[in-house]
Amino acid sequence: MEEDPDVETAIVERLLALAQADGWERVNPYTAHYLAAHARVAGRLPELGTDLGYIVVAEPDSLAATLGTGFDRDLPEATRLYLRCAHAMRGLSMDERAAVLSLTAAQQGRTLDLAAPGTAPWWPRWARYRSTPYHRVLEGHTGGVRAVAAAEVDGRPVAVTGGVDRAVRVWDLSVGSTLRILEGHTGAVQTVATGDVDGRTVAVSGGDDGTVRVWDVTTGRLLRTLTGHTGWVASADIGPVAGRTVVVSAGSDRTVRVWDLREDNAVRVLEGHTGGVRTVALGIVGGRTVLVSGGADRTLRMWDPADGTPLRVLTGHTGWVLSARLATVQGRALVVSTGDDWEVRFWDAADGTPLRVLEGHTGWGRCVAVAGTAHTASLGHAVLSAGADRTVRMWDTESGDCLQVMGGHTAGVRSVAVSAVDGWPVALTAADDATIRVWDLRGAGEADSREVHGQWVLAVSACDVEDRPVAVSAGTDRTVRVWDLTDGSPLGVLRGHSGWVGSAAHSVVNGRHVVVTGGAHAEVRLWDLAAGTCLRVLEGHSSSVLAVETGVAHGRPYAATAGNDSTVRLWDLTEGRMVKVMTGHTGGARTVTTAVAGNGPVAVSGGTDGTVRVWDVDSGELVHLLAGHDGWVREVAVVDVAGRPVVVSASDDGTVRTWDLDDGAALRVLRGHTGAVLAAAAGAVGGRPVAATAGNDGTVRIWDLTEGRHLRIPLNGCYGLALHHSALLVATHLGVCVLDLLAPP
Repeated sequence: MEEDPDVETAIVERLLALAQADGWERVNPYTAHYLAAHARVAGRLPELGTDLGYIVVAEPDSLAATLGTGFDRDLPEATRLYLRCAHAMRGLSMDERAAVLSLTAAQQGRTLDLAAPGTAPWWPRWARYRSTPYHRVLEGHTGGVRAVAAAEVDGRPVAVTGGVDRAVRVWDLSVGSTLRILEGHTGAVQTVATGDVDGRTVAVSGGDDGTVRVWDVTTGRLLRTLTGHTGWVASADIGPVAGRTVVVSAGSDRTVRVWDLREDNAVRVLEGHTGGVRTVALGIVGGRTVLVSGGADRTLRMWDPADGTPLRVLTGHTGWVLSARLATVQGRALVVSTGDDWEVRFWDAADGTPLRVLEGHTGWGRCVAVAGTAHTASLGHAVLSAGADRTVRMWDTESGDCLQVMGGHTAGVRSVAVSAVDGWPVALTAADDATIRVWDLRGAGEADSREVHGQWVLAVSACDVEDRPVAVSAGTDRTVRVWDLTDGSPLGVLRGHSGWVGSAAHSVVNGRHVVVTGGAHAEVRLWDLAAGTCLRVLEGHSSSVLAVETGVAHGRPYAATAGNDSTVRLWDLTEGRMVKVMTGHTGGARTVTTAVAGNGPVAVSGGTDGTVRVWDVDSGELVHLLAGHDGWVREVAVVDVAGRPVVVSASDDGTVRTWDLDDGAALRVLRGHTGAVLAAAAGAVGGRPVAATAGNDGTVRIWDLTEGRHLRIPLNGCYGLALHHSALLVATHLGVCVLDLLAPP
């Protein structure tokens, strides 16, 4: 039955009247689930989207589905902020949803008229994040998503994706929902491509089962299964060659295959690569279709797909070539490639001349895509690249400038494509975090005006300096930044490290507030916090220093450091000299903290050997060996519980464990994280001992160490935590934020 806008308007008015009478916090379930759907038909959705009281009580999946992908030009900013985080709100209370929305706004440098409800368990104080373009998160795959491609079906934009769950999914990009699931692959799907065959939109997929499959995107019907590869299929493309539509594919058997869709077998097999072929693409060079391939032999090869003739070999990459595309910029045909040497390279496709090398990624480059199509003409001829560093970067093909860095994925990005939604140019990305993201590209090139870390933040700490609470953060941009803990205003930047900085701790030496930092290249530095100057470089470690903590022993300040050289080292900060080297870990020492046990000062360390070790600071001797974790120990902390010092340890095995520091007895195993636990801190909130932990499951959890209960906070990409009274400092891949813990779990 056709929906009547007048009837829907009447329903909206009635539901709003009931909500006004009862209050949004007591709204009935029907309103929470269906008001948005009625408002959409009535043309009232933009108006409703300005009501923050409604947004935080609405059922997240229902409201997000009604709002679509957020590219409706009439939607207010609050709804787009909501769509950034709606996927994280499932299972949360109204108060927690309000906190998530407020944090999302703070991360983007925005302010919403939201106050912390009286029963909110936590609330954001401030955030200093690199802002990211608007993007919508699409969920459905049950594992990492390896490939994404764009297409149109009946004039509507769609995305086709494939993943490790063996499924190929077709998504309606206007509403952000799955249209259909294409099943048949018996292994992970590693590649998808889209094209046109006799006026019909088709998708091509390939994967670990060694097959290439052709699907009708409109109906979901399997049209053809192409077999012949003797290993997994890494890449595929589809396009016209000499008047015929062909599929090209490549894989671990070192071959490139060309398939005529009117035939059952490969028309030809192209051989020449001496390693697995990871990428293949079709494009136009000099008026004819050309095929480019690249792989583990570090070469790019160009072929005439009509007859299989090799055209040229392009060399220059110093690692595997993982992705390549052909593009035409101002009439000039280009090859664009990337790989595990972290570089994006441009070549003249006509003669193979190297043109440009773009640097910026801090991990393997896994994929490239080319804008400048009819749908994205407003972007010019830009290139997008993405990879293991979790970022998507847009490059100007003429100048080589990086126009935009898009961060948000919490695992490596495997694939990128360009499309348009309602006339807006968008990027589509697929990643190992099991999500697809749709990015608004209209703001490309806008500079981030706020003073923030330029890359991942790995560590945070806090201290009081002359009664002023101060936060310190450090990261892969080689800087240590100092902030006012109360409001997040920047106080200073410490520069001098030659690589990433992974840990920071505060101390007082001769009445002077100092910070000790550790990081890459075995560096440990001692800084004057007020002056921002490096006082001393502490030399001794032979590889990366992963953790630093400070303490006081017999009235003298000292630092404990843990490194990849398997050692824990103690330093006299007054004299700046190393006083002890503790050995025993059989792998890298990942973490260290200091405490006082019954017999005096101790250092507690953990490492890749899965053990927690307690050391006597005075003698350097091992006091306790705490075994129980069956994965790397990433972090240790110590807190007083009922008058006894307790060690909290976090591990890759997904557990948080507590131990009695005095006698080494195991106390409790805290379970809740669904993946590796990467960071931990401990302290007291509201007079109760708590631990805060962060995992690669996209959550921070606050544990009541007396009773074992915990609170879940959705927060992605966390690498470091610190507690300062009731303030929780969080270091993430996009920036640093501070949350007020208003009540223990």
